[in-house]
Amino acid sequence: MAHILILDDEQPLLQSLTLELGRGGHTSLPAETGAEALRLLETRSIDMAILDVQLPDISGLEVLRKIREEMPEVPVLMVTAYASVDSAVEAMKEGALDYLEKPLDLEELHLVVERELGNSDLRRLAEVNERASALTEEHQIVGECPQLEEAKAVIEQISSIPVDSAAELPTILIGGETGVGKDLLARYIHESGSLSRAPFLQINMSGLPIPLIESELFGHEKGAFTGATKTKQGLFEVASGGTIFLDEIGDMPLDMQTKLLNVLESKKVRRVGGTREHHADVRIIAATNQDLEKKAQAGNFRSDLYYRLKVVSLLLPPLRDRGEDLNLLIDHFLLRYQQKYRKPELMLGPEARAELNRYRWPGNIRELAHTLERLVLISTGKQVSMPNLVNQKSTAASQQSIPLPAKSLLFDFSSGSCTLEEVEKNLLEQALDHTDGNISMVARLLGLTRGALRHKLEKRGLSSS
Repeated sequence: MAHILILDDEQPLLQSLTLELGRGGHTSLPAETGAEALRLLETRSIDMAILDVQLPDISGLEVLRKIREEMPEVPVLMVTAYASVDSAVEAMKEGALDYLEKPLDLEELHLVVERELGNSDLRRLAEVNERASALTEEHQIVGECPQLEEAKAVIEQISSIPVDSAAELPTILIGGETGVGKDLLARYIHESGSLSRAPFLQINMSGLPIPLIESELFGHEKGAFTGATKTKQGLFEVASGGTIFLDEIGDMPLDMQTKLLNVLESKKVRRVGGTREHHADVRIIAATNQDLEKKAQAGNFRSDLYYRLKVVSLLLPPLRDRGEDLNLLIDHFLLRYQQKYRKPELMLGPEARAELNRYRWPGNIRELAHTLERLVLISTGKQVSMPNLVNQKSTAASQQSIPLPAKSLLFDFSSGSCTLEEVEKNLLEQALDHTDGNISMVARLLGLTRGALRHKLEKRGLSSS
């Protein structure tokens, strides 16, 4: 069902169009003057507009320009009893998708409306695909450990729930250490149910300033803040009928937690700087590597939001506790990178596999995937070559697991150059090298938030990827 603005100064035509569109399951918002149409646009959200060109107060082209400026995604049809090449060309230049002459053929109008609404859905889905994060090359869940099988059983139950809208599905909270595959599980949940053909959008809460989070989630109107040069739809609008995945929800600022809770309760969103409310027909999946219950008890996370999110709670175990799943994942990633780098003959010998099994994998599945990719890349013979690679990493990890008191650090000032900037850059480089560039692990090692860490890395000219 679409909400369609109809602007025409002929009352009988307005009634006919309202009746015809109603038969197609659409809701009409009729207006007899341009001023009335502009007032409707201030308070209502529309999916399409049908505008007469000639009006008693202002031209329908002015209303068209207003719609193009504030709602560029909305398709617009122009109608007039004064058809001319000039007015048609002008309407098309301003962004109209089609141009019909009076008297209108209602059957033709119906076909055009359905066509343009369908095209609008395709354009929206194309935008979704552009904005959606590429979570992984495959959305396959690999593993057979009891914890994973239990999670899959819960997901199967949720997927079988019959619903009329995405917002009716329960919210899901996924917990687990960094790198265990929470984003992959969120995608798996989405693709397992009735929303699989709908949008799936992800936003990472870590390190984003409040205005940016609010704009990404709820959208903003032109001029709402410095840099808002045009109107933008938020994820709650773009993902309508689908899923929004809120990663690192534990890092969401308290102010935004309050706004998110209001949206979850009211099922409505309002763009930053806007007055219109939009229906929030989305299912929410959130993920965190933090203990939200403890954060809520300490007053650092809203307890009401925590309980609202964990209607269904899933916990992914660390890789070191998944038993034989490790070997399944080793084979999975080995095959992936054999194909990617065209090394089908490359084999993993028993000694190399034993080393991989002895390692504790603090970075979990993400670290395993990066390690296998690197090993496939550097191997030149028939077997994966990893001389003491894992042992060295394990030794380094065990040595650095014992914190070194700051006062025992010695610096050489004889060279005449030992600035704080140099010390900080050196520390960052060593932490990145120690963790293979795992930003979350570096942040924990240095006692920083991921946002603060990224700021320091950019400041020192280091890559945060």
